[in-house]
Amino acid sequence: MEMLLGYLGPTGTYSEEAARKYAVSSADCGSYLLRPYPAIDGIFTAIAEKEIARGVVPVENCLEGSVNLTLDLLSGNTDTVKIRGELLCRIEHFLLARPAQPARTGQSPTVIKEIYSHPQALAQCRAFLDRDYPHAARISMSSTADAAALVARHTGKAVIASRQAAALYGLVVLRANIQDEPYNITRFLILATQDAAPSGKDKTSLLIGLPDQPGSLHTALGIFAASALNLTKIESRPIRSELGKYIFFLDIEGHRQDEKVAGALQAIKEQALFLKILGSYPRAVSLGWTG
Repeated sequence: MEMLLGYLGPTGTYSEEAARKYAVSSADCGSYLLRPYPAIDGIFTAIAEKEIARGVVPVENCLEGSVNLTLDLLSGNTDTVKIRGELLCRIEHFLLARPAQPARTGQSPTVIKEIYSHPQALAQCRAFLDRDYPHAARISMSSTADAAALVARHTGKAVIASRQAAALYGLVVLRANIQDEPYNITRFLILATQDAAPSGKDKTSLLIGLPDQPGSLHTALGIFAASALNLTKIESRPIRSELGKYIFFLDIEGHRQDEKVAGALQAIKEQALFLKILGSYPRAVSLGWTG
């Protein structure tokens, strides 16, 4: 049975590449029809309203850290949207531009006055831009594909995007592999209305609110340590309604149905202000280059 899989569009984005890799590698029954959304929050809404069966959203990058919008949306949609899976994609960035006329070659760096891309892509190529295009303005857009479509209509502009975007929008590659580190990994989450069944090699993502008192975080982390549960990630996000107050996102190894995990979560729940399980799902392995 064919299911809809949402991703951050339009076509030509790294999220689309990740969605295609997930569709090929997924153990879920049936095949996927990909549907682009103009913003990440639209994917969350589509999942909650059962407009699509799955959604693919970026959540963190090894160079630039977390995608804060995804974390904020997870904190506000924990009853209707769950994490069902994750995938790790190695991202290669390309500097693209409209071909110079009449020759079908790239434009000279001296005529590139503006460079467009998604904020994460611009940040991941900061050292390259500082060195090779120090005088070019860096302009953020909602997606790399939107940026590529704009650059395709103008000279004097370039875009950081994927090789697929070059083919889609008739651009040429000025430089390849321009990210600041060659090992550039982006983690994507697979969203659904339910998380996954135990696989034996799982991860559980949590959202925790703790009392504003000395030792509360230490006590919570001590519960995981006492239960011999490996904590693979912890990150704080501010509570927008009150300065200086934070919630915590945590990833631990194991499934929420595992006896050891369930016991630790119950112990934390008894001393936390709140605890929400964002989802249990199989731990990811890298699916190779996206670009």
